[in-house]
Amino acid sequence: MARIYSNNKKYNGISAGISFVNGVGETDVSHLISWFNENGYTVLEEKILNYEDMKYKELTDLAKKKGINGIGIKKDELIKKIKEMEE
Repeated sequence: MARIYSNNKKYNGISAGISFVNGVGETDVSHLISWFNENGYTVLEEKILNYEDMKYKELTDLAKKKGINGIGIKKDELIKKIKEMEE
């Protein structure tokens, strides 16, 4: 998913098929993301992490950044705690 920011922060309307509210729209369509990038919009893409594929060390490092002490917690429990923090 990408969040698209218009230069006009008060813009409410549709550009390239994307609805904007207060200058912000969202899309996950790659060619639209490219179009907005090429046309001067600010585009912030969110990386979707697949926690199940991450190594335990990566998970504990991520947990630490989120304020969770993950050392000694089983991987499944650690994933659950991280997801709870994101909600």
